[in-house]
Amino acid sequence: MEENKLQFAPTCDRKTWIARQALMNKVRQFFVSRNCLEVETPTLSNAGGTDPQLDYFEIAGNVPRFMMTSPEFHMKRLLSAGFGDIFQIAKSFRKDEFGSHHNNEFSMVEWYRVGMPQEQLMDEVEALVGEILGSPINARRTRWIDAFKNYAGVNPFCHDLNDFASACRAHDVPVPESSEMMSREDWWDYLMVFIVEPALASNGPEFIMDYPPSQAALAQTYKDADGFTWARRFELFVNQVELCNGYTELTDAVEQRRRFNDDLEIRRKMGKPLPPLDENFLAALDAGMPACSGVALGLDRLFMLALDKPEIADVILFPSPIA
Repeated sequence: MEENKLQFAPTCDRKTWIARQALMNKVRQFFVSRNCLEVETPTLSNAGGTDPQLDYFEIAGNVPRFMMTSPEFHMKRLLSAGFGDIFQIAKSFRKDEFGSHHNNEFSMVEWYRVGMPQEQLMDEVEALVGEILGSPINARRTRWIDAFKNYAGVNPFCHDLNDFASACRAHDVPVPESSEMMSREDWWDYLMVFIVEPALASNGPEFIMDYPPSQAALAQTYKDADGFTWARRFELFVNQVELCNGYTELTDAVEQRRRFNDDLEIRRKMGKPLPPLDENFLAALDAGMPACSGVALGLDRLFMLALDKPEIADVILFPSPIA
């Protein structure tokens, strides 16, 4: 009897679930009070995203369908249709993502602010997170390149890739056995996970912003005073947990199509499936999406922090492995 109970029981208890629902109500009220319109877009789509780092659930049938990794493309179609400031609390799906901070199916809140500069959207992210955590977070703001220099002790654009291995040894992080085969971007990902993100935990909440263009396929780019190009992207880290991903949104349909095709070429070289481009989304950009900033924030992770739980399974009823 006890074994059967463990087999069917949720990983989140009733008391925690009631607390989570109270927090969810706070999230919804936060946006309603700020005159954002709540929307609801499809979970299934005729097209999937092209991000090489994400794997998608594809539904077999006469016409292939894809479970959305985020509601982004549909929401941007609404922006182009004149819906104005919008938000959505949605389920999103990503294949083969498991762990203390990951699940195949997860809850997010995604929102877009028409005409709002990215810096103001970051202020709004701070306000929402502070509201849910119960106190202001006052996050530091650090450029991506400075995060590598300050926390990993290496220039991410160093001439010698062996400098990345040296940074690992200096921080008592194992050098990957495949290090000689790793690209510069492979090293960026490795050092971010094993050196930079752990260092963020000891410095309090922190935004990382201004990423290399290759790491922000849906963001606008700009040139700094030294002539280097950066993407207007930001992420917020709290207690070593990545909570959100935001952009000053790209509105150029021609440039977006070029980036999608670049992604597909990378996926082809990686041996990954090649989903069809979302032509409806590209048509929306071509018709004219207003200048805006947008962000997606993981609610399971935020609630995990707010309720002082070690894993998101503690705030989800039936996580992927036992669903």
